[in-house]
Amino acid sequence: MSILEQRKDRYLRAPRFQPGSETPILEVIAWENDRERILAFHLAEDGSPIREEPLTELLPSISGYSSEPGTPGVGALAELEARHGGSRAFIEQRHGESCIYLERDGETHLVQRAPAMFAAPAVFETPDGAYVAFHHDLREDRGVRDIAKWIAIRFVDRSGNVFEPSAPMLELDRDREGVEQSFEFPALVVGADGAVALFGRGSHNFYRQDWSADGFGPRLPLSDGEWGSRGRRVAAAVFGDRLFIARRDRKGIVIDVQEAPRGGAPALRKAATELGPPPPIPTWERERDPASARGLRTFFGDIQQHSAHSDGVGSAEEAYLRARDIYGDDFVALTDHESFLGKRTGPGEWEYLKDVADRFNAPGQFATLIAYEWTGRAYPGPGHKCVYFPRRDFPIVSRDEVPEGRQLVQAIRARGGIASPHHIGWTGCDEDGHDSIGQPVWEICSCHGCYEHPNHPLGQRGEHHHQLVDAMLAKGHRFGFTASSDSHGLLYHHGEARKRDPYRTGLTAILAKELTREAIFDALKSRSCYATSGAKIRLDFTGDGHPMGSEFESKGVPVRFLGRAVGERALRAVQLIGPQAKVLAEGEVSGDEGSLDVSIWAPYAYLRVIQEDGEMAWASPIFTTSPERRPGD
Repeated sequence: MSILEQRKDRYLRAPRFQPGSETPILEVIAWENDRERILAFHLAEDGSPIREEPLTELLPSISGYSSEPGTPGVGALAELEARHGGSRAFIEQRHGESCIYLERDGETHLVQRAPAMFAAPAVFETPDGAYVAFHHDLREDRGVRDIAKWIAIRFVDRSGNVFEPSAPMLELDRDREGVEQSFEFPALVVGADGAVALFGRGSHNFYRQDWSADGFGPRLPLSDGEWGSRGRRVAAAVFGDRLFIARRDRKGIVIDVQEAPRGGAPALRKAATELGPPPPIPTWERERDPASARGLRTFFGDIQQHSAHSDGVGSAEEAYLRARDIYGDDFVALTDHESFLGKRTGPGEWEYLKDVADRFNAPGQFATLIAYEWTGRAYPGPGHKCVYFPRRDFPIVSRDEVPEGRQLVQAIRARGGIASPHHIGWTGCDEDGHDSIGQPVWEICSCHGCYEHPNHPLGQRGEHHHQLVDAMLAKGHRFGFTASSDSHGLLYHHGEARKRDPYRTGLTAILAKELTREAIFDALKSRSCYATSGAKIRLDFTGDGHPMGSEFESKGVPVRFLGRAVGERALRAVQLIGPQAKVLAEGEVSGDEGSLDVSIWAPYAYLRVIQEDGEMAWASPIFTTSPERRPGD
């Protein structure tokens, strides 16, 4: 094993073996001095580097490769196609379904259409046809979509007939819990006698699985399985009788040399290419929207989650497809760690992630935010914060350059963006770095639990009770509420989440006049938003006519707080919450509706809604000031 180690002045990513080369030449994208270029490493028989040479000049950014040696590729669709020889596999992602095709000799063949998310195609051409692989979220046993993804392999012969393995794939387990889940981002190599080596990525490991005339062998791990931010794909190619393998692991580009696959061509059977129409996209009764009384609309979305671009699973596209087509959400943000556990996000990858977000942004129909996670030291350090920008033309402010929370918030505020801390009882809220303008909202619920107050019925990860919402509001800090999944794509978030589906453990609701990226951002900035535990509970909340998130002077007299809620299911309670998370007043509930109308003075108050099934929602607080009253009065 050899390793091209990461350095402070050079970060390497995206290894691939140079197309068409008869000797092992490994291409990588190198980030140096805030610019990027493609380097080539000539390898010895044991995989060790003999020499390196630049293939391009230093460029502002390189998103990926083209099919030509040493040539940058561009565009948000680059990772939806693969080429080998004269064959090209490509994926089309539509509303609720995906298609994968093989293009060869001027003809295009459908490999499969299904009500699923397809991603990360791979192709390997043979004299008789081509093997095509991809990962997807459709369960093999029940034909329904699920959280975990797995690799599928097909063979398309020269006549366009599509075949699948006749032997079962060993270790296929979409219900596996724990840190290591899923099997994604395939790479294919076919040996001299027709046997196939399949490579893929789990949540925290890479694997090789051979497929021959004897069927599938076991998945053999290539890495240590420790939690980390690895690359997405394994690069693999046969030179002579040796199989060269490269991957970006936590400490650099790791190169292994192994035996090529052998054991004869695998047995095949005819495969179905059409797997049925997509199911309807979930909807909710938008006409029963309490915010409509103020001329506003309620929109729901998950504004923190991770993909394989950091320490999660799945492609960038999947975050948007899942939100739009599976959950029927209105907006979403992908917030991959920009620097964390061996990963750094250079300018090319940042441009790519923004390109994908822009591709799915459809004003009036579906909104995507430009965002990332800044990952500071855990408490007593500044903790973790997500950063949101109103537009795409902003560079990342990295924790490697700005390691303190106050500096980050000031830098983001100066650029017109906002920051937001999360899982505050676990890694801290960064009280010293708080700024009600640069950091107007805090995430209070996610797969890690709810951080409203200690010993919460929804549970919470961490024991820093003095960092929680009730403690910080009582100290006079002002912020609105959001909630997100913070999902990394793992069932039960490897045992930390209260739900099997980690993507439904937190949602942010936005009150705005229109569904656009700008309107969602402005609502977050003005605290015209609220948090839910994952259910689409609708609510509105005002104090003397001032909307949630407002600050105003009450002149020492009681404030009339009005709240209205419509649940997904029957409601248990509608409550007005004040200092120390005390219930100041109870509203009335009937079925799935509830209301509250009470006059009381408090330095701040917020509406909490509880369904009979335990799901909750929390309106952003309304803050009042009074020269005649003190918070303890």
